[in-house]
Amino acid sequence: MKVITKMEMTPGMILGEDIMYQGEILYQAEAVIDQSMIDRVNRYNIMCVTVKEDSDFASTHNEKMQFNLRFKAFQTRYNECLMRYKGVMISFLGTLQPIFDNVLIDIYNDVCETIGTGSELLDFLYTMMPNEDELTYTQCLNAALLSGAFADWLCLTPEDKRILILCGFYYDIGKWMLPYDILWKPGKLTDEEFKAVKNHPVTGYAIVRNDLNLNEHVKNAIIMHHERFDGSGYPYHMKGEKIDIFARYIAIVDTYTAMASPRTYREAFTPLQILGNFENNMDKYDVQILMPLMKKIADSQIGTSVQLNDGSIWEVLLINSTSYSRPVLKNSCNEFLDLSKHSEFNILKNV
Repeated sequence: MKVITKMEMTPGMILGEDIMYQGEILYQAEAVIDQSMIDRVNRYNIMCVTVKEDSDFASTHNEKMQFNLRFKAFQTRYNECLMRYKGVMISFLGTLQPIFDNVLIDIYNDVCETIGTGSELLDFLYTMMPNEDELTYTQCLNAALLSGAFADWLCLTPEDKRILILCGFYYDIGKWMLPYDILWKPGKLTDEEFKAVKNHPVTGYAIVRNDLNLNEHVKNAIIMHHERFDGSGYPYHMKGEKIDIFARYIAIVDTYTAMASPRTYREAFTPLQILGNFENNMDKYDVQILMPLMKKIADSQIGTSVQLNDGSIWEVLLINSTSYSRPVLKNSCNEFLDLSKHSEFNILKNV
């Protein structure tokens, strides 16, 4: 809401607060301003009134974020850096001339100048609506940004954080060699198409294997990021600690990034929904890495508002230590709901 002078009143505006005169209400909040109201305000010599702004009509989380100045700054910087990153990678794929690490780290740092915390990053990425034509690049840029946040949450050394960020920028490079209509096909892939997609870690590794300047952990993250701790991954069905530690990090980053990104056929999953996916697939990831990250992600959701499958709106009050994705909620009537004890309720989206 904002306060305006009587000279700025125009028909169609909506009052944000009651208009008072000598202790009496002339017009109630929510009234639509018309010419007779303007004339009466002028006659009574009322100097200022409060009216609603566009942001006051935003009802969903995404609508509200469009008026958030910090998010706007992030979005502008993100889109600028996405184009820089795309240009760097297209040039690399065309020439195979090595990329100086600092070129990519500078892109990461430039975006991060507009982010306060890892929790804020999760919120901003949840709100972003990526250009469908740029999904192959947003996937890796988002992974690099998340890698930096996750590295901080895991208390990695500065050098390991740097390596992990580079892993995020490079890990999915093999996918860029696939046809777009296969890569982002909304329906079920044919057996032949699925075989081509599953080969992208090998394709990506082949592109970088002779790059003597690229860290070996980054190369391993490219070829191993779809391996799973229980041996169910691909391309080599590697198990446990045989998988490079940075590939184990990136497996978690990749899963989070993919689920947090909206698609034409579905909305982005909320952080708590993503945690539910991890909880259902714990054996696929290194739990020594996954558990502290899940705790940080869950804690970042305290205070957020969510809509359940029955349409009700609740605030995340407490995180359940045995089920991070099923927190204790509180509504506007000060009623409490422990999702861990009510399987009939599920979180649909942030609001």
